[in-house]
Amino acid sequence: IFPERNTFRLVHSAGDFVPGLMVDKYDDHIVVQANTLGIDRMLPTIVKSLDELLRPAVIIARNDSRARESEGLPCEKKILKGKPNPNLVVEVGKLKFEVDTLDGQKTGLFLDQGENYLRLEEFARSARTLDCFCYSGGWGLHAAFFGAKEVLGIDSSPVAIERARSNARLNSLESCSYREANVFELLKSFEQTRERFDLIILDPPAYVKSRNTLAEGLKAYKQVNLSAMKILNPNGILISCSCSYQVTEEVFLNMLRRAASVAGRTFRILEMRTQSRDHPVLLSIKETEYLKCALLSVA
Repeated sequence: IFPERNTFRLVHSAGDFVPGLMVDKYDDHIVVQANTLGIDRMLPTIVKSLDELLRPAVIIARNDSRARESEGLPCEKKILKGKPNPNLVVEVGKLKFEVDTLDGQKTGLFLDQGENYLRLEEFARSARTLDCFCYSGGWGLHAAFFGAKEVLGIDSSPVAIERARSNARLNSLESCSYREANVFELLKSFEQTRERFDLIILDPPAYVKSRNTLAEGLKAYKQVNLSAMKILNPNGILISCSCSYQVTEEVFLNMLRRAASVAGRTFRILEMRTQSRDHPVLLSIKETEYLKCALLSVA
C-alpha cells in the first residue's frame, strides 16, 4: 500500500485476518502486540517469522493493552531484539516525528490518521487553527505545513505537549505553540473571551470503551463538539473524530447534529473519512471500522 513509507501498520488484527495481533513498523523498529491468548502463545513463532522476513534492528512486544486482561494475560513490555533508539525519528504524512516505541501511546504513535492529515492541504492555508487533544502534534503540525498562519495545540499531558513542541522544532514549523490544559475547560473559556478560530480539530481519546459507557461517552463527545462549534468563525472548518468503535457513524453524526442544533449553527458535511488504508476494514466485521472523521464547514 505504502511502498514509499518507512512507517505503517503491517498487521491490523482481524482486518488482516489475524485477530488479536497488531504489528507496526517504525523504520527499522518492529512493535508487536498480542491481545488474545492464542496469539500470545504463538508470539515466539510470529516474532521469528517477522525477524526472518524484515530483518529489523529492534523488535519490541508492547503487550500492555487492557484487552489482554479479559484473556487472563499480564500487561507487560519486552525488548525481544536489539536496543531501542531513544531518538528514533520516522515519517508520517508529510512530516517527521519522534517516536517512543517503549512508552508512547499505543505502540508509539497513532498511525491511523496519517492519510487524514493530508486533507488539511485544502483547508489550512492562512487559517487560525486549534488542535485539541494534540498528543504529538500530528494534526496541528500538518496544518502549519500546509500554510496555517497560527496553530495552537492543546493537551492535558505535559509529556505530549513537550513531544509536540519537539516535533515542531524538528520540522522547523514556527507557527505552532502549545498549551497544557483541560480541553473542555479551555474551550469554554475561549467562548467567554470571544476567541475565534478558522479551523478546529477534535481528535479526542475513546470516550466509549464499552456499551455500558455509551451514554456517558456521547455526552462528552457532544459537549466538546458543541464548545468547538461555538468558537468557529463564519465559513470555518471543524474536523471531528471518534475512535470508539461502539459509536457507529450514524450515532456519531446524530451527536454532531444535536450539538449543532444547540450551538445554533448550520454545518455542511464536506466528507466522512475513516482510518488509513493500512488499518483495513472488513465488510463482515463492523468493529474493524472504528475511526470516524467528519469534515464539516459552517454554512
